Amino acid sequence: MKSNIAALDALIKKKANVDAEDVNQMTPLLLACVHGSQEVIQMLIKAKSNTTKRDQRLNTVFHIVALRGEPEYLEMMMENDRLEAIKALNKVNNEGKTPLRLAVEGNHPQTLKKILELERQNSQKWMVREKELIHFAAEKGYLEVIKELVEGGGNKNELDSEKTLPLHLAAQRNRLEVVEYLLEEENREATDDYGMTPLMLAVSQDSLECVKYLIGQGACLDVSDKDERSPVHIGAKYNALQSVEYVLQYLEEEKNKSSESARMKTAKSHRRTLRNIIDEEKKAMVNKSDRDQNSPMHIVASNGYLEMMTLLYKYGATITQVNEDEETALHRAAHSGQTGAVRQLINWDKRLLLMKDEMGNSALHLAAKMGHDVTTRVLLDAGADKEAKNSFQQTPLQVSVEYGKLETCQQLVQKGAQVESPSDARTVLHVAAFFGYDTIARFLLQMGVTIDRRDEKGRTALDVACEQGKKEVARALLETDEWRALMIPNDVIPLDKHKRPVNRKRKTPFRTLLAKFPELASLVMDKCVERNKEEDDLTLCIAHNFEFIDDTYMLRTVNEEGEGEQLIGYKSPYTEEFKLHKNAQAYSSNYDKIYKNHPLKLMANAEKLSLLSHPLSMALLKCKWNRLGRVMYYSALSIYLVFIISLTEFVRHTKAPYNVKNGDDSYYESVFFEENETCPQIITTKPDFIWKRIVQILAICQIGIEFFQLYQRKLAYLTNWENWIDCFIYSTALLTVYDFSECSSSSGVRQNWQWLLAALCIFFGWINLLFMIRKMPRFGIFVVMFVDIVKTFFRFFPVFVLFIIAFSSSFYVILQNRPEFSTIFLSPLKTTVMMIGEFEFTGIFHGDSSSHTEKMFGPAHMSLAYCLFFFFCIIMTILLMNLLVGLAVDDIKGVQEKAELRRLAMQVELVLQIEASFHIFIHRMKRYAVSRYATFPHGKLHKTGFALWWTNFRKRFGLNTSSDSDADLAYEYESEFTSELRSNLQMQRNRLQTLQENVDVMYEKQVRLEALIRSLAKGMGIIIEVEDNDS
Repeated sequence: MKSNIAALDALIKKKANVDAEDVNQMTPLLLACVHGSQEVIQMLIKAKSNTTKRDQRLNTVFHIVALRGEPEYLEMMMENDRLEAIKALNKVNNEGKTPLRLAVEGNHPQTLKKILELERQNSQKWMVREKELIHFAAEKGYLEVIKELVEGGGNKNELDSEKTLPLHLAAQRNRLEVVEYLLEEENREATDDYGMTPLMLAVSQDSLECVKYLIGQGACLDVSDKDERSPVHIGAKYNALQSVEYVLQYLEEEKNKSSESARMKTAKSHRRTLRNIIDEEKKAMVNKSDRDQNSPMHIVASNGYLEMMTLLYKYGATITQVNEDEETALHRAAHSGQTGAVRQLINWDKRLLLMKDEMGNSALHLAAKMGHDVTTRVLLDAGADKEAKNSFQQTPLQVSVEYGKLETCQQLVQKGAQVESPSDARTVLHVAAFFGYDTIARFLLQMGVTIDRRDEKGRTALDVACEQGKKEVARALLETDEWRALMIPNDVIPLDKHKRPVNRKRKTPFRTLLAKFPELASLVMDKCVERNKEEDDLTLCIAHNFEFIDDTYMLRTVNEEGEGEQLIGYKSPYTEEFKLHKNAQAYSSNYDKIYKNHPLKLMANAEKLSLLSHPLSMALLKCKWNRLGRVMYYSALSIYLVFIISLTEFVRHTKAPYNVKNGDDSYYESVFFEENETCPQIITTKPDFIWKRIVQILAICQIGIEFFQLYQRKLAYLTNWENWIDCFIYSTALLTVYDFSECSSSSGVRQNWQWLLAALCIFFGWINLLFMIRKMPRFGIFVVMFVDIVKTFFRFFPVFVLFIIAFSSSFYVILQNRPEFSTIFLSPLKTTVMMIGEFEFTGIFHGDSSSHTEKMFGPAHMSLAYCLFFFFCIIMTILLMNLLVGLAVDDIKGVQEKAELRRLAMQVELVLQIEASFHIFIHRMKRYAVSRYATFPHGKLHKTGFALWWTNFRKRFGLNTSSDSDADLAYEYESEFTSELRSNLQMQRNRLQTLQENVDVMYEKQVRLEALIRSLAKGMGIIIEVEDNDS
């Protein structure tokens, strides 16, 4: 490296390793070639340094010498070992490059010449091994290198993978000297894979010198590439201003020089060049279209090349020419947002504003579609028709809304564009809702668009937004002052000849919000709660509007044909006094369907606690409960309590058939009362006659009610298991108290089968009472806990049964001599009893050894029994029982976490089931259903003594009305808290929405500014590198 000859000589004499390698695997010879010391190289070669060694990049000394362009060093290597030098020609480094390629890339013609001399002795011809070397040299302008390659056997007309000649690359890169050397008669009109000639490529890169030379050498201009583009078209596309100007100017000069006879002679010739193109042909070339019928003016207008546009227009370009889509240059400029081009074209000919493409779009339509607000403003200022409609009957405003261009919409509206037309069913608000453009929807609402306009399918903008899942648009619509108009349903249900509704579900906006956007349903419910005064005003009245949340009733009217009746949703079924209209009717004759599809039930099924606990829902529940629910429920509960207590008292005072004494202190057999019609000898105390009559009367009445419900509810009645339990209880109660024989009548003793039936009746009767109080909020939560625990146990039951079978079967085998394990059926029962701690260890293992039923049979028998009993205690008593307790605790915890939801769900179920059961009376009692319910939170604030105790008692048992102070105070506190919370959330949401709108506007401006900068940079020939993710 330091060219220290003396030191090198000394080391060689000391027999130092001349092929030693450093960390980069560089030998002294490789380093000498890098640093250019001829004397050092000579000394190392004489010292027998290995010329085949490679460095870390797999370069040999021949690679380094070729890359650096040192022909003298290469000569030395060749003289030292010519055979090894020839072999080195075929070796490649880690980049796949041979010494020959490195010499070409380094533009070292002298070094290349020596390598080519050496290549003649190479068995592998370099023309076969090395591809596109002349292409590379031609692109770089290495003329001497090209000459050496051609002299060394290279083909200057070699084609690469895209059928490109070196001449193409040289012309494209404006390498005039190389073009002069490579140009021949045969390759002057040669085309590549894209149909581009050398002249066309030169024009595309504005290689003016090569363009002049090629035209001077007779290059044909009347040619087209594969896209049918002429040289002028290509030059216009790439904004090759100088080249296109030269072509057109030269054409003009040649036209002036040409005579009529010369032009006629040229017309008959087979070859047409620039020198013999007449004026008409020149104009045809300026306007010649490509495969898509786009003229050069179309291309430059869409790219915004103003100078090129002016140049083409100067030489006869037609600005009214249309492409295959019937678009003019103005259409293309407007579509691309080239405002300068648009302004220039309009200045040339304002009639362009009236021209439309094949889809009926004007330039204003396209500018609005692409969101070019500045271009839109220029077109509007120039007089473009704001209300022009395309083939789809869309105005520019409708197009801009469809494509979500807010600023374009603002420009159009500010310039006087109609926000909506009376003839259009589908408004721009529907379009914004369909595509989810909430910012545009808010802008249109500010501009006064009709919010409740319905399209051809009868849908409002809210309906469309919900169908498409556009939540923010729906929110924007509901936050307006005209939200109520959006919530009016538009469903129609026909009535049959018996005036019964056709079996259909209601489809209302509120139900749709419940299913798709519960948060927005809460927003509507907030708006349905109105206050007439401030919160601290003692005369405050809170009005609750139930019209949307309680939609059971519809108004009955004559249908449009006048031949029948129908139920309509767009007219309220309530009068101005908020009571049901006389023509109001439930939307279904199946009240079980109404119950299952009621909005409150839908909230409960979806477990929407925030909706169920909303003040509006709570008010509706209280209203229904106070008006009908509590009367019906507590009446039914009271009657049932009288029934079950009477039945219990009857059974309690009746002797069991197996417990009746005979005269000699013995007992009658139970079959005695079935075999004997009379039994005068039996004297017992009969139960009071009143209990029997109460049971009979109430059971018969209840059975009648059950039949009435079966008639009303049809199949729905049979699918409810609670109804089967009721029927079983009342029918078995009648069978139990009925005297089937004179003996039963005189003695009061029931027959054996009656007594067994009484046991089942009593059991199910009290269990049924448990399920009845389940619907009471105070006690119902504990019943729910129990039911959940039972469900969990039955899920675990298969595992439990397997443990029981395993141990009971083993105990049956070992302890079969004992009565409790004597059969395969008794053994599981005893094993199950042992689980709760009733082991009877002493009786099993330490009984009387002299008794066959108590003794053990040998030590082995006893040892195995002990082992089984030990494992039973561990597994069944400790592990399994603790597992069951843990599962029960988890279930209770889960119920407690959802206690409020379960409580409200039970209230909803109770109230709606009562409505479904007594709907026939409700229908006649029109005043029951109301659309408005008022409460006065400060109406009764001070209660003491008995009044306070009575209020608390009523509250505990769910009897309090909405005017009771404690309930109202709690309600008011919850209402105030939730109202404040919703207000704060709404303020934050509005701020975020404003911020988002500002960000959207800034982003659109940034995109347009970036596009403008790119256009300017491209026009100035500046290349801007942009990351891949930039738009």
